[in-house]
Parts: sequence; structure tokens; C-alpha cells
Amino acid sequence: MIPLSEYKRKLIHLFNLAIPFGYLYVFPEKWVFVKLLSIVMVLFIIFDILRHKVAWVKSLFSLFIDSMLRSHEQEGKLTGATWVMIGAVISIILFSKPVAIIALIFMSLGDTAAGLIGQRYGKHKIWNKSWEGFFGGLFVCIIIGMNYSLLPMTISLSGAVAAMVMEILPIPLDDNFKIPLGAGAIMMMLSTPI
Repeated sequence: MIPLSEYKRKLIHLFNLAIPFGYLYVFPEKWVFVKLLSIVMVLFIIFDILRHKVAWVKSLFSLFIDSMLRSHEQEGKLTGATWVMIGAVISIILFSKPVAIIALIFMSLGDTAAGLIGQRYGKHKIWNKSWEGFFGGLFVCIIIGMNYSLLPMTISLSGAVAAMVMEILPIPLDDNFKIPLGAGAIMMMLSTPI
């Protein structure tokens, strides 16, 4: 059974969709959005550092967030939310707009599906994840890729596969960072003529 705190964490993960949709519909100018998102990213990093050093920040964080944290986040590592912001800023800077948007959608929806399906139905382990979670996340990412009109479908589908490969590989980086950067890099390579 999946604990309620995990559902809360994944619900917050879905709110990450505000970033790609904000880029697509609200702040379509790349460098304006990068500046705004960079300010938010810096605030996340500062808050993440202060939660270990300042008593009132720590108690505020404990009241609202502590139950959702992974053990490495409780021990002082940056939270997944901070990694979302770092990964989003870097993705938007490095990749074309269509690639950055879908890479961030893969991170939000694909990683959420992989996590929930893997925790609920995962019986066949691969590293610290499960094949069931991998295929659940891949299914979601493929559906997204098939319905994303800003890139050729072959590129979107390649990004879907890359996103879930990045999610399952035991690379010691946060999924919220490695998924959009890995998927985005593959899609950029495939969309750039030689």
C-alpha cells in the first residue's frame, strides 16, 4: 500500500506542469521566462538551505513538508522540488522551446506514473526501481509523445523512451533533474541536422 504522504508528494509533482504550460501559454519569450524561473529557483535553493540552519524555517518546513520527504532529503540533500526548478531552468536554457516543454511534461507525468505504478504493482526489481513502474511511466510518456504536435512524432517518442530510461537508470542524480535533461538531449540530437 502506498502511504498518503507519497500521494501528496506525487500531487505536488503534478503541479510541476505549471512550468511547461507557463512557458507555452503565459511567458512565451524564452529569456523572460528563464529570468523569472531563475528567481524562483534561487528562492527554492535558499529556502532548502535555510531549512537546516534557521529554526523558524525548519519548523515551517516540518509543519507542511517533512512527511513527504525522502530520507536523503531529510538528511540535508536538496528536495525534489528544488531539483525540479534547477532542471527546468537548465532545460529551458539549453533546449529549443518544443523540446524543453515536452521534456518537462515527461518529468512531471511520466515520473509520477512510474513512481505510483512501481510502488503499487512493482514486483520485478531493476536496481532500486521496478519494471512495472518503468512500463507504466513509458506508457504515459508515449501517449504524451503521440499527441504532442510541436515535434515530429519520432522525436517525441524517442524522448519518451529516453525519459523513462533516465528514470530507471541508477545514476546518482535526482529524477527531476536527469529526466528532462536526458530526454531533452536525445530529442535535440535527433532534431538537429548533421
